[in-house]
Amino acid sequence: MNKFLKVALIATAGTLSVAVAGAAYLALTFNPNDYKEKIIQAVKDSKQRTLHLDGDISLSFFPNIGAQVNRVALSEFQNEKEFAAIDSVRVSLALLPLFSKQVVVNELSLSGLHATLIKHKDGTSNIDDLLSPPVEKTPQPASAPVKFDIAKVVIAKTNLAYVDELSGANYAINDLELSTSRIAPNVPVKIALAVGVTANQPKLAIQTDLKTTLTFDLDKQSYQLADLKLAVTGAALDMTKLQLNVSGAASANLATQEFSANKLLLKVSGVKGTEGFSADLSAPDLNLASDHYTGSGVTLNAKLDAAFGQLVAALAMPAVSGNAQAFKVDNLSVDATLTQPAQTFKVKLTSPLAGNMRAQQFALSNLSIALNATGDALPNKAVSSELKGNVNVDLKQQNVQVNLAGGVLQ
Repeated sequence: MNKFLKVALIATAGTLSVAVAGAAYLALTFNPNDYKEKIIQAVKDSKQRTLHLDGDISLSFFPNIGAQVNRVALSEFQNEKEFAAIDSVRVSLALLPLFSKQVVVNELSLSGLHATLIKHKDGTSNIDDLLSPPVEKTPQPASAPVKFDIAKVVIAKTNLAYVDELSGANYAINDLELSTSRIAPNVPVKIALAVGVTANQPKLAIQTDLKTTLTFDLDKQSYQLADLKLAVTGAALDMTKLQLNVSGAASANLATQEFSANKLLLKVSGVKGTEGFSADLSAPDLNLASDHYTGSGVTLNAKLDAAFGQLVAALAMPAVSGNAQAFKVDNLSVDATLTQPAQTFKVKLTSPLAGNMRAQQFALSNLSIALNATGDALPNKAVSSELKGNVNVDLKQQNVQVNLAGGVLQ
């Protein structure tokens, strides 16, 4: 046994020595820049596009197999106008894992990418030639799946644009910055993304910043997001001073069609015309499966500053459950206050809520409505009212039944 182990170690050492010696020889004798003209001509012959390789091409062979290309540009099809350009791109692979059919990417970095995709009025695009189907090859026997492991990804200073010449629509991704930690199955991946998005149809100009930790299993089709922090600012449609913040955790299993969110908090505010608005949504526990969903502690707080006054509303749903056909909410509660210069109105509504989406029937079975109003123009400067009963709505039959009892109190 010891003799066999000794022979195996010697053979392995010999193989590695040959590989290292070969890599060293290539590194010392092979200069990829000597082949620039051939590469440019090959692209010209096969794609009828002009490739510019203004920077150096560098290769490394040990301990990692790597390539870096600087200052590259590609023209439009049969046209010298620039289609895409990149300042630098580098890919580095660990050498030893390749012998066991494992791809371990030590580095994938890209900086200064600029590209414009154009859809012409006749329906064609400026990348149709690049998307042409490859020449069919003789089928090869199936091989063992290749495992991948990426140490990190860095993308910087990237700008992408899309132009629809027929509709006049323009969309752009500006100053995209992406960085990750190690990317591998069942390994928490730290992600930081910053990107600007602009468009004219619909009108959009936002800046997005995302930080989260992603854990995934491609075989099981499961994905988890932890420590999610998303911030969006800018303008959209006729809304300005937009601020959107999302935090929490979420998971999805596509194989079993199960989704969940924990400690989800969403905050949004902005201005529409001269009216300011804000809303906060809290969902501590949401679970959605293919045949049912549940939620607890869901609350929504909203405020609107409008010409008619300031409206403040709060909605609470302690427990929600249902499926695609029907749902129920235990103890639905809505509180709303409208404040005007001369008077104030307060409304509180409570009731269980049940609904059947297929039958389009909804019921507030134990409804309580309390109204309080104050103001100098009101009798005794205050009016209150309390109503109790139930409400049933049948949208298919266009029928509403209201049974309420109560009155106005002064």
